[in-house]
Amino acid sequence: MGNITDYVTGYGKYTIDEEPFNEVDSLVLSQFSYLKFDRILEGNKKNMRIDEIKESSEYETLYADGRFEKVNRGLFEAMAGSRRFSSVRLFDHVNIVDPQWEIQFSAITCMFENGFTYIAYRGTDETITGWKEDFNMSFITPVPAQEKAVQYINRIGSSVASDLVVGGHSKGGNLAVYAAMKCRPKVRSRIEAVYSHDGPGFVEGVLDSEEFACIKDRIRKSVPRSSVVGMVLQTQENYEVVKCRNFGLLQHDPYNWLIDGAGFKKADSILKHRYVTDRSVNKWIQRMDRGQRQEFVELLFEIVRGLGSDDLNDVMDDPVNAGRRIRNTYEEMNGEDRDILKGIFRDLSDAIRETVKEYLAEQIEEEKEKYRKKLEEGSDKLSGYIDKLIGILEEEHK
Repeated sequence: MGNITDYVTGYGKYTIDEEPFNEVDSLVLSQFSYLKFDRILEGNKKNMRIDEIKESSEYETLYADGRFEKVNRGLFEAMAGSRRFSSVRLFDHVNIVDPQWEIQFSAITCMFENGFTYIAYRGTDETITGWKEDFNMSFITPVPAQEKAVQYINRIGSSVASDLVVGGHSKGGNLAVYAAMKCRPKVRSRIEAVYSHDGPGFVEGVLDSEEFACIKDRIRKSVPRSSVVGMVLQTQENYEVVKCRNFGLLQHDPYNWLIDGAGFKKADSILKHRYVTDRSVNKWIQRMDRGQRQEFVELLFEIVRGLGSDDLNDVMDDPVNAGRRIRNTYEEMNGEDRDILKGIFRDLSDAIRETVKEYLAEQIEEEKEKYRKKLEEGSDKLSGYIDKLIGILEEEHK
């Protein structure tokens, strides 16, 4: 077992004609979409093969996000050197980040030599704007990125003749599902599969539509055992659980997902302690109406804006100063707003306590049931031994 880079290194010797496109290929391209193509796929070079990109004078700009430079470089080089991905043609790259409109949207289309087309929606990037839009999803549908995702798939559907597969990681998975639901019916009918890799769910009512019913059997949702993001607002989408390296939030990172051959290394279920956390968060969200959710998000990001930067890398570079700025901004808020925030976080604490009690009660009931079954099994065995003994005694009496 290895990760997605190991998969490309080993399985990359096969073309998709030799070994069909699979869930790991989707995760590979979903992670690939995080690379910074802005200065490479621009001007008259909007259509390039993966193995041509390394010859670009702007090649190093692919790794502008220093947090993942090493692992992203390893993945790209493995892809560029493989038969499976090297000839994939990239086009229609879009990257929009606008704090005023609170939108962070990026997508890229990947066409294999045989015409097979995969649309990859990028997840949340390193901008505060991207995270703000994620939180907006708790009370708004559609957010601007979801609208752009629909426009994008309709445009690609009009420009290519092949059937489509769409997917993404994290927020990108949510965008893939939403785009597949809301695109034009003629485009929707050509979608073979929709991959959501640890993508969050949707606010109440969104998945109660006929549009969702049309695609739900084509959705392939996967989450790590310690899923947090993918279980937020998780309701009607079925999902498979993937074993991972590391723990907690680190499992959200696709490089930590374990690959077994041409598929994910599957687990039976979400970790029990994570299940408690996920259920607590969803209970907490559902207890607030959309107006309360919006008020909470606006107040929370009023504090975050006190960082003075839209780039999370700046925060990571100087966490002590970032913490000081956040504290100062919070202290400068008026007392009413601080009370609202404290009250909402107390509600979260209450939701966690309630869920823990419910979970413990469920566990006790499960143990009772196990104990009852063991008693029944023991009683049946004892009855069997007694019956045998009676039979022996009756034989001797005769």
